[in-house]
Amino acid sequence: MPLIAYNKPPLSLQDQARLLISRGLQGITESELVQVLSNISYYRLRGYTYPYQNNAVPGSPFLTGVCWAYIKNDYEFDAGLRTIVSEALSYIEIAVRTQMEYHLSLSHGSRWYEDSALCNSQNIFRDNLDELRKHWNRSREVFKEHYLNKYDSSVSPPAWMIFETTTFGTVSKTFSNLKNNIPAKTAVAQYFGFSRNTMRVLVSWFQHLNLVRNICAHYSRLFTRSFIVRPMIPTHRPTKWVDSIPRQDRIYFSLCIITKLLDSCAPNYQFKEKLKELMKKVRRDQLPSLGFPENWREQDLFT
Repeated sequence: MPLIAYNKPPLSLQDQARLLISRGLQGITESELVQVLSNISYYRLRGYTYPYQNNAVPGSPFLTGVCWAYIKNDYEFDAGLRTIVSEALSYIEIAVRTQMEYHLSLSHGSRWYEDSALCNSQNIFRDNLDELRKHWNRSREVFKEHYLNKYDSSVSPPAWMIFETTTFGTVSKTFSNLKNNIPAKTAVAQYFGFSRNTMRVLVSWFQHLNLVRNICAHYSRLFTRSFIVRPMIPTHRPTKWVDSIPRQDRIYFSLCIITKLLDSCAPNYQFKEKLKELMKKVRRDQLPSLGFPENWREQDLFT
């Protein structure tokens, strides 16, 4: 079927509200919905109205009995989920940076990131190095200004400086491209409870968490999202893990990964408690769309 040009005209807030109400949305007045739509765009909201509409027929009418309270609850749940996930990921990201800076620098010198012999792919090595330098040049960190004012700027900064000015995406790509037979890489993995033999799983977890981090940073939807970058399921059950992962592409698996890594880098952070409290907003029939098994609270990982 040939593609057609999008030609729907923009609608006023009042027309957007009337459209949703005409499709069967209950429990909110037109003026109240106009106020909501002035703060939350129609298409951002669409991600939360979608499960409550019959999208197989023209006009996508709301299912019988659907009220605004359901959509509002899901939106607020997702906002709360992004908040606790973002905070948890900050502990993990800082720990990954710290472990890499420490172990690789001790073993291979302060500028190990410039040593292509440590890497699998030379193309990826060059791309990562370009990214590191670009982020360093854009940085306005105080320690960078101190370095430039005191030291010869023709010499690259040490790893413990430059990796603090780059993105987690570049950090995870740099870690992934390091050769697995490097003991310092294994030391980083061991900090998080992995070995050289299970390195691929950890690498996939870092790459997935970078995607989750970026979604949170742009305030995008985690709720019922199907992730494109899917982390690997461990073939050997780690200590304190779950019985199964019902959906590899849903947020439950991401939360399992976060919880597991926090046991290493922030064992006193109350992530599990915050998650359990937040999950009280979710109805039992919504658990499958999030990838949660019904007995998730009883899993070793979450007790």
